[in-house]
Amino acid sequence: MTKISAVVCGRNDNYGGHLVERATYCFKSLLETFDEVIYVDWNTQENKEPLTSCLNIVDKSKLNVIVVTPEKVHELTNGVKTQPMCEVLTRNIGIRRATGDYIVSTNIDVITPERYLVDKLLEKIRPHEMITLAKQDVELSDLDKHFKNGFDPKVMPILFGLWPIQKRLMSPYLTINKDLLEKFPENSHHTLASIICACGDFQIAHRDTWWGIRGFEETMNKRSYADTAVQYKVLMNNGIVSASNFPPLYHIEHERDNNPNLQNSIEMNKKTKNLETWGFSHVEL
Repeated sequence: MTKISAVVCGRNDNYGGHLVERATYCFKSLLETFDEVIYVDWNTQENKEPLTSCLNIVDKSKLNVIVVTPEKVHELTNGVKTQPMCEVLTRNIGIRRATGDYIVSTNIDVITPERYLVDKLLEKIRPHEMITLAKQDVELSDLDKHFKNGFDPKVMPILFGLWPIQKRLMSPYLTINKDLLEKFPENSHHTLASIICACGDFQIAHRDTWWGIRGFEETMNKRSYADTAVQYKVLMNNGIVSASNFPPLYHIEHERDNNPNLQNSIEMNKKTKNLETWGFSHVEL
């Protein structure tokens, strides 16, 4: 049987508001769908527990929590200023330690599809392909209203339906490879490689594909564009990137902080600058 790992990262800082409530829905769906869920807690203040310790979840047997304290963050980054919760570093820590045949990089405020639907998705995945799912936004208040007596992710499509992919589409293509990409000027490559807006809420690929590109680009340690950049690396490594709105993926809406001082450059590397030890594989965490 194919083993699938999910990697998600966070910080116990109530980012976006109602973080514990949103994460509870998320982890309940993750633990129901995947064989292994790796949560990397990055830079939570010393006087606070990791976020997963605050969640009202009974069975955490498939959950592997990796805690990176502020002291350890300073050591790993050599004091370089990054996002308070640095997505590329935490994702790579999780991906590098995942044991699944396929690995999903996802976010802490999504409700993932049922397992049989993910299995159907993998039936059509090609070698060296990464698939990204288009998210559909839902309100926390609506979830609370419908699930007063307990959360059942199986009924999400019945309650909230399925948005057409056009609501998220940025590119004229749902599938792209390097040959097609290079027919266009480089100033179009970011849009084409993204395919959809917010492409990083669910990205799945075989572990060999993640290893072949050395994960997320670790120099992109601020906000924005890292999700597109990882898909660009797949393309530049002669892989394929595809987008789909099925199976449905739901994102719980929240407030955002778009501080321009913590934004990555939109420029993307054709070749990775990550070291062989990407994801701090040489460090015991």
